[in-house]
Amino acid sequence: MHSNRIISLIIIIILLAAGITGIYRGSKEKAPQPTPTTPEPPPVATVNPPQEAPSPRQTPAPQPNKTESPHATAVPPAPAAAVTVAKTSPQPQRPHSPEAAAAQRVAQALQLPEEQRKTELQKLVQEGTLSQGAAEQLADWKGNGGNATIVVEEVGTAPANADGSKQTRYRLTSPEAKDSVLLTVSTPTRGGAPGVHEVRQVSADKTQTDAQSDAISVVEALVESLRRGDMAAARRLTTGGEVSDATLAGLCIMFEDGDFELRKQLPMRNMFSNEQNSGFLVYLTPRKGEGRTRHVGVELTHDKDRGWMVRAVAPDDLLNRYEESGAAESGVFFPLVKNPNGGDSLVLYFGFDDANLSPRSERQLKIVSDTLLAGNGRITISGHTDDVGSANYNRDLSARRAEAVRAALVAHGVAPERVITKAMGKSQPRRYFHTGDTKETIRTIRSENRRAEIYLDF
Repeated sequence: MHSNRIISLIIIIILLAAGITGIYRGSKEKAPQPTPTTPEPPPVATVNPPQEAPSPRQTPAPQPNKTESPHATAVPPAPAAAVTVAKTSPQPQRPHSPEAAAAQRVAQALQLPEEQRKTELQKLVQEGTLSQGAAEQLADWKGNGGNATIVVEEVGTAPANADGSKQTRYRLTSPEAKDSVLLTVSTPTRGGAPGVHEVRQVSADKTQTDAQSDAISVVEALVESLRRGDMAAARRLTTGGEVSDATLAGLCIMFEDGDFELRKQLPMRNMFSNEQNSGFLVYLTPRKGEGRTRHVGVELTHDKDRGWMVRAVAPDDLLNRYEESGAAESGVFFPLVKNPNGGDSLVLYFGFDDANLSPRSERQLKIVSDTLLAGNGRITISGHTDDVGSANYNRDLSARRAEAVRAALVAHGVAPERVITKAMGKSQPRRYFHTGDTKETIRTIRSENRRAEIYLDF
């Protein structure tokens, strides 16, 4: 009987286990499957170039969510029309600073029809973004209204106000106007929104200045003149003396070779300023987007009759770029070296056992000839070689190099009697190599010594 009870107990346990398992399986089968979450397509306004939107005819199926069930329904593609709008109508970039936002709001108001423009300008006055005097001057600008787009360019930070408030300069241009508008946005030192309290109409030609131009406008004019290779315009902005014609010509060459342009954000930065002196850093980027930002230092002094004038230019960082590119491209490109007689000399480089000018040298000599034609000074050309070969052979080769430079300048209209040539052979190397230097180092040093130096003795 005892064994029968044990058998009955085992049967009851088995039945209970089977029932529990059935209940568990039934509840699992009846439990609703989780509904897959369908991600909403991103709004059109947040499409971020340069990731190109797909063509309406080739809209790819969205990727399944990694956490969803394999039985989930595929997410339907976004409507083709929305993708097309995103591709053809990108949203404008947000202003990078409160000062830039204030300048853009002024430009947007100026693009409205006349009555709306007046209303919007007064709204900006009431908000404190614009002074009443500035609004009246902007209303008279011939570039406002119409369908033309007004371009806002950031010039940089100008010297601070007497109360210490930050000053940021912007230039507004329009194809409908001969003049540009300079906006000076003032930012309070103790908080508060930036506001435009100073407006001035100036020539759309950035190289033009007058005695009333402030320091940052003169720096902007200098950079634009150098970018254009306009030596005459650049020279008018300088006091002479420390800013030699060789330095200006060298900067023109570097701008032309590197195809530099001003950086979009904060292209000029005021470093110090008082009633008599002011200093700026000018930030430049290659137009093709290759290479890092470079800078040029510019120092100005104030003349009671001529206004702000450029007293010194420091292009060292830009010259470093040429040394780096020369090493990377197995060439020697930096165009300025110190002359033993003081100042700088322009340098042209030649190939091994070659006295022919390269296309780069031809372009550089066009700039030099423009400099000579604008004045009455003389120029001395010294030809040089590396150490390979005899002294007599190298003296003849250096003479041919100097003569090639002279002939090119004369062909550009420079009077022959203004050009003096000297054959130095291998007697004055720019650099020396030493025992133990690698073959590559020796090759680079020799390439730097195959040159013609142009000393502008004005």
